[in-house]
Amino acid sequence: MKRSSSISGPDSSIENLSKLISSKAISPVDLIEYTFQQIHKLNPTLNAFITVLEDSARKDAKEAESLINQGKYKGPLHGIPVSLKDLIYVKGVRSTSGSKILADYVADYDSTVVKKLRAAGAIMVGTNNTHEFACGITNINPHYGSSKNPWDINRMSGGSSGGSAVAVSALMSAASIGTDTSGSIRVPSSLCGLFGLKPTYGRVSKYGVMQLAPSIDHIGPITRTAWDAAAVLNVIAGYDELDASSIDSSVPDYVALITENKEKATKFKLGIPKEFFFDLIDSKVMDIFEGFVNKLHEIGISTNTVNLEETDKIYDTWRAFRLGESAAVHSEWMKTRREEYGSDVLAMLEKGLEITAVEYIKAQTTRQILKSAFLKSMKGFDGLLVPTSGITAPLLDQKMVDVNGRSLEVYQVLSRLTTVFDVTGLPVLNVPAGLVDGKLPVGVQLVGRPFDEGSILSMAYIYEKYHRIAQTMVPPIVKESGSE
Repeated sequence: MKRSSSISGPDSSIENLSKLISSKAISPVDLIEYTFQQIHKLNPTLNAFITVLEDSARKDAKEAESLINQGKYKGPLHGIPVSLKDLIYVKGVRSTSGSKILADYVADYDSTVVKKLRAAGAIMVGTNNTHEFACGITNINPHYGSSKNPWDINRMSGGSSGGSAVAVSALMSAASIGTDTSGSIRVPSSLCGLFGLKPTYGRVSKYGVMQLAPSIDHIGPITRTAWDAAAVLNVIAGYDELDASSIDSSVPDYVALITENKEKATKFKLGIPKEFFFDLIDSKVMDIFEGFVNKLHEIGISTNTVNLEETDKIYDTWRAFRLGESAAVHSEWMKTRREEYGSDVLAMLEKGLEITAVEYIKAQTTRQILKSAFLKSMKGFDGLLVPTSGITAPLLDQKMVDVNGRSLEVYQVLSRLTTVFDVTGLPVLNVPAGLVDGKLPVGVQLVGRPFDEGSILSMAYIYEKYHRIAQTMVPPIVKESGSE
């Protein structure tokens, strides 16, 4: 099949592709071939993949085509190319977790997420580059090289699901599944101009996924549109008895829900906290945030400022869980394979050994205090609106960043506004908000109540359709490669 705009550039959303596949305007085989063309063309520069699954993907595409021709279409993900962060297990496929320690590890079973994707007819095209053991926010990786931002290849993709965001942004997969422990879905989505959803804790099974900090690890999709995120969540959400943290809560049809809510824009209300989220934010990023608020008002979504209590407890609570639990997960390897860790990851794991039992137990209490404070601030609203990151993508070798005259560590600034939602387990969606200086994306976070992903997806869907986000968020490298 000749390359067509119907499967590239602004029209490469799952929403569009699924319509073309179900109507047989294109076949899964054609789409997979286009996907691998993109990977061959752009991955050598962007380094989004650790493993590419060409043989199995082509086989799966032929099977999908056959089933669809027999009238056995499974739904929106049937025949759609999906990639996975390289710590989500696929049977028979190497899963490195971006590390030297697991460089040769091959899973002998599918994770629950992969089982569900396969059942929906999705086609796994490869595993995406990640910060080593997901233990970082930059995706600077000493073992497999760093993924590069498709908007500027001299800049970070953000992490730790950076390879996932790069793959989706550069049309090397239609969606990717990432993990989020400190902002690792939302930060790269913000820096690469994508929708990145961290669902409610317990909404998506973590069985068959390498742990980092189990009580705050989350699994979720990175996509080009809100509709796509809803379609993927439809498939991967739900109770799993194999995951002790999984919660048995009913799962709505998110695609139907956001479509039904499209005419209800004027009923949606968002609160904007006065405290914490605007203390360390670049002035140009703040301009984009304010512009986003105005765009919401254009479509009838109202906003108002709200008071948010207990924000002084955010950092210490996150620190106890994130550092303490990751040190526990890695304690044995830290003794026996210490020299195989990257220096930044080892340093962070060592900090985790300093977390005391008293600090950890105290964090259990303050976690609930924080969650209650956020839920209190949402009273009378459908959710909260805050920035995702205080800065645009830093340069690949950048360690410090200037924020309005203050010199701060890149890690601190990139993760500062995201960690609290991992600690509280609240659902959060990164939404592309605009381009700083017309060049670098930044996002905002829509925050919802527990298991109310539907509301934040609905608001994002209304915004996306009105302002044609997928059509505007196409990075230069895609345009220059002739893929648009």
